[in-house]
Amino acid sequence: MRELLWVTFISSAASYLAACLLFLAQARRRGKAPADGPWAPGLLVLGAALHLAYVLLYSVVDRRCPVYSLHSALGIVSIVGVVGYTVLSRGRRLEALGGFVAASAAAFLIIARAIGPSSPTPNERWLMALHITSNLLGGGLVLVAGCASAFYLLNEKRLKSRRMLGRGAKLPPLEALDTVAHRLLWIGVPLLTVGMLTGRLVIHQAAAITTGERFRALLSGSSWLLLLAVLVLRQVGSWRGRRSAYATLSGAVGIFVVIALYVVRALLGDGL
Repeated sequence: MRELLWVTFISSAASYLAACLLFLAQARRRGKAPADGPWAPGLLVLGAALHLAYVLLYSVVDRRCPVYSLHSALGIVSIVGVVGYTVLSRGRRLEALGGFVAASAAAFLIIARAIGPSSPTPNERWLMALHITSNLLGGGLVLVAGCASAFYLLNEKRLKSRRMLGRGAKLPPLEALDTVAHRLLWIGVPLLTVGMLTGRLVIHQAAAITTGERFRALLSGSSWLLLLAVLVLRQVGSWRGRRSAYATLSGAVGIFVVIALYVVRALLGDGL
């Protein structure tokens, strides 16, 4: 079983890295889509499928539900992000964003490998499972939306400086990036809302709350409010373009910091 675990881990990492290199190579080419265009998305999907197999196998070895293991949770975030990008990028030239998504998924996979299995906690019940699962799914989509917003701001800056895009990496069109980020938020924010509501119930049931847990809850709540405001303002105030991209990126950074804090806590032996 452990040999198969290593095979899926190495194969997934290799597929992600190969997809990243192909995406970046395509982003630097001019003109229409190259003949090897389908290879990069195919390798990205293959990496996600192998990653899912790795998460399931690890859960069997760990004898725990994946949502209760930070090791597996990081994998779920990566897989959701890859699926979100793959679905919404069809028909759009988002090779540069695809390269970043592939590299991020590989990084999450490798970082998760450094985190050892943790012991079960008494809060492992259906409410906690719903809280964690909704946050993982929503967080994965929001992180990709943040990446799209970052590319939007970078591309806009290059266009304003009148720099020819053909001289460097070919960045995705502004309209496509704005649309993808918006659609990802429409799926991710409701999931995070479920996570926030169930999180309040979980906190009320907890016997004790540490300072670190309070800080993570405050940061995740602030990020959720910011992302929710983006959706509302886009609907009622036509809040698009740079302002929407900055707000989406800020919210995604907040979610990423929360995930990073959990990783640091796990690496330090639950010290935070």
